[in-house]
Amino acid sequence: MKRIVGWLSLCVGMVWYASVADVRPVDWSDSERISDGIVLISLSRDEPRLIKAKAMRVDISDKSLFFTGNGRDARWGMPMPYYTNLVIRTRRVTAEEFLMNARAPIELGGRGLNMIAAFNTALWTPCPEPTPTPYGQLHGLNISDGVIVSPTPTNRVKGIFAIWKNGGMDILPTPLPQSKIDDAWIAHSGWDIVLKDGKPLFMRDDGGVHPRTVLGLSRDRRWLYVLVVEGRRNGVSIGADYRDLADMMLSLGASDAINMDGGGSTELVRWDDESRRQVTCFTQETPPRRDALFIGICRRAAAPGRNVPLDGAHMFEAAIDGDRSRSAGLYHRYEFDDVRDTPPPPGYRPFYISHYGRHGSRYQTDERHLRPFAIIEAAERAGVLLTPGKELLRRLRPIVDEHRGMLGELAVNGGLEHARLARRMYKRFPSVFETKGMVRCRASVKSRCLSSMANFTCALKGEAPQLGFEFATGERHMDVIAHPVPGNKEERMERIGRLTDGMLRKLVNPERIVRLLFKDSPAAGEIVGDQYRFAAELFELASAFQSLDCELDGLDIYDYFTRDEILSLARYWNCDYYLKMGNSVELGDCIVAAAARLAKDIVERADEAIRGDGVCADLRFGHDSGLLPLAGLLGVEGAGAHVPAAESWKHCQLWRQMPMAANIQMIFYRNDSGDCLVKILYNEHERLLLKGISPVSESYYRWSDLRRLLLRANRRH
Repeated sequence: MKRIVGWLSLCVGMVWYASVADVRPVDWSDSERISDGIVLISLSRDEPRLIKAKAMRVDISDKSLFFTGNGRDARWGMPMPYYTNLVIRTRRVTAEEFLMNARAPIELGGRGLNMIAAFNTALWTPCPEPTPTPYGQLHGLNISDGVIVSPTPTNRVKGIFAIWKNGGMDILPTPLPQSKIDDAWIAHSGWDIVLKDGKPLFMRDDGGVHPRTVLGLSRDRRWLYVLVVEGRRNGVSIGADYRDLADMMLSLGASDAINMDGGGSTELVRWDDESRRQVTCFTQETPPRRDALFIGICRRAAAPGRNVPLDGAHMFEAAIDGDRSRSAGLYHRYEFDDVRDTPPPPGYRPFYISHYGRHGSRYQTDERHLRPFAIIEAAERAGVLLTPGKELLRRLRPIVDEHRGMLGELAVNGGLEHARLARRMYKRFPSVFETKGMVRCRASVKSRCLSSMANFTCALKGEAPQLGFEFATGERHMDVIAHPVPGNKEERMERIGRLTDGMLRKLVNPERIVRLLFKDSPAAGEIVGDQYRFAAELFELASAFQSLDCELDGLDIYDYFTRDEILSLARYWNCDYYLKMGNSVELGDCIVAAAARLAKDIVERADEAIRGDGVCADLRFGHDSGLLPLAGLLGVEGAGAHVPAAESWKHCQLWRQMPMAANIQMIFYRNDSGDCLVKILYNEHERLLLKGISPVSESYYRWSDLRRLLLRANRRH
């Protein structure tokens, strides 16, 4: 009986194989050109089931193309949070995030690659419930860019897609010999090899009907084929089994093919040069699932943003693609990057510094910022919270707990920022502090500013023990440090409310995030209230994440937002803040006026130092509400832009211009004849002023010109 069944199976298999061998080749002339040597085509079939798919063909012989993976996480090999029996291998991202981060300029935290397309590859599974993390459990051997990401073979893995260091490609069974491992540039493990030397390997065991990601190679190894199959959608596309995959890959032109990780992980994205945007060719889940490993196709060309300067809008996006924590804008941590000094004219040496610094990274200032947690908690009590909402509640709880008793206080990170700023100032301008000079320090009455002053001055004293220090604070000094905006506050706030509400509803779409978290019910709608405001405030609370002292790895709230949502919410908060505190067209004149007394104080104290009273620095520690109006008064390029609030994100990007610990440093230089020049450093970088005075050399201004500018502003306001 077994022999009869075997013969019948063989006969069925032979008939099926004969039909596969006669498949009609895909006409690639109907394909869409993505880039030189890369084309994309849509596929559709009705038999043996409804299937829709996308296929990409890549010319491997094109030596201007190369391939890369996302590789190891920075904490590779360390115990995984909450799962100490597992170790961290790689951080899960979407194909879109992988591509956009790869394209972001190196100076903005990206990889500076001209990536054309990206797709998911390696076999992985999520961590067990109920604690999903941004990491996944990889299966089998996985190598990215010549570095082993996961070393352990498993029985689940039956094949590997490999790209060798010499540029060749193969599909091989596991395990790989050591010589092959040493030669691999990329080696990602998949499920099963479905096609070998033009012959299907599965005639009975079909592997089930699912969405699929399949990689194939032509017999001559000139072409790489990437096939993504949609599935699990009745009436649209059911999915494919292994026999379907072999059939489809043969029709594309493949001789060998391997089924990689499919299901909800199936993704294929590309870059569109014309629109300068990422285009999703296919994703199985909405929003896209974060997957473990990817392969990106890149062209050896100038890195994005290198030879073609990015305009403000594209710079905003590229910066967040390089590091999505920058979407926090006003709440972003201070970035310590490399700085350079243009040499002063011959004979000039620095002798005095006038400084204004915003407090460092802090906790949110009041309970209002914690309102999204209260809303989600109320939804749970009412039974209208969906599973993703319950997980979000779990992630938010330690953030909220960390704020108890610390609202508005300086975080440890904030103190470290100011200490580091002080040491960098000393090492950059040692001649200012080489004598037994006096450093005058003045701070806001808020404890976060006092703590910032303490951290800064202790670090400076450590570098220059001979210095003397004077300290002052109190309500009298607030008139200089953070003077209130003049005019009718109620009328101004009413106007701000109207304008910001309009921008919120224009820039933000809250529907997806609300549907993701809450049941569709009247009770949920009543609890959430204004969906636009809820989405914006949830994002604002997520932005506080990077300032906190507690260990929250694996609990990133940004995971709940898509890239486009992150960008739109970041734009909104940028516009909202600039309207309230920046040099906007709508309200800038009255807001800049708030810096007039600070400008007068800068002049008076600088004049005293120039006369030789032994003061080498005046340090002020305040708030963004003192610093950004000063930037507007001076016309500091970028930070002081006089633009409509709705366009501010293109000009004054808050992650760069007003992060935690943002600062203005005026460095005074003098020659032997007593002539004084001043250089403006904004967040430690040389900046030009756009208010009608010209530098005498590079970024150096005559003090007499800058002094007139500051006093003129004071008289006008």
